[in-house]
Formats: sequence, structure tokens, C-alpha cells
Amino acid sequence: MRTTLLTVVFVMALVAAADTAFGQLVPGSIGNGGRMPDTMSPGALPPPPVAPPAPVMAPPPSQPNTYSLTRDRLENQGYRVQRLEEKNDGSWRANVSRDPVPTRPQGVPKRVTIHPNGQVVEEY
Repeated sequence: MRTTLLTVVFVMALVAAADTAFGQLVPGSIGNGGRMPDTMSPGALPPPPVAPPAPVMAPPPSQPNTYSLTRDRLENQGYRVQRLEEKNDGSWRANVSRDPVPTRPQGVPKRVTIHPNGQVVEEY
């Protein structure tokens, strides 16, 4: 009888130990008093910040059409532009004509060069 009683007590102790080891309750459930582990508590640190997305590059500002600007400038000075070409140094060379008037004693220019600094040189 004594052996049976010891065996029953031993089995009950073993079942009680197994129950606590394998019978863990879900954190925050009623069975553990609503307690949550430290990693889930409201005072825990927030998750690490997410890297911001890469900035979107704005397209470069559009460059003015220097051909049309140069042509307009010459036409505003009274020239009729027949041909306009850009040179390697950034200047423009134009074949032009102009109405002859008495206030232009040198004659009518045939070719005009416009330098990048804005200087206009007439060739006769």
C-alpha cells in the first residue's frame, strides 16, 4: 500500500510539473492576470524607424532655346535673317539683309556675328 501511495504521489507531482511547464498561457490572457511580458508592455520602446524613401530628383530646369532667342533679337533690330548657325565658341553667325535707309551710310550688312556677351558685329 505504501508503494502504491508513493507511486500515486509521484505521478501527481510529475503531472503538476508537466502542467506548469507545458501549459503556458498566452500573454495578456485572464489565466496569468492579464500581465504581458516586458517586450509587449505599453512602456516598451517603439520599433526602430524605417528609412525614409530616396528623394525624387527634380528634372533639371529647361534651357532656353538660344537659336530662337538670337533670331528674335536680330529681327527686333530690323534684320531679316536668312541663315543662322552657332559657332564652337558660343557665338552665332547670321546671313542677314536689311532695308537700306539714309541713316545707314555704311550700307546694308550682309553678315552679323552675335557674341556670347551680347555684342553684335556687322560685316559689310
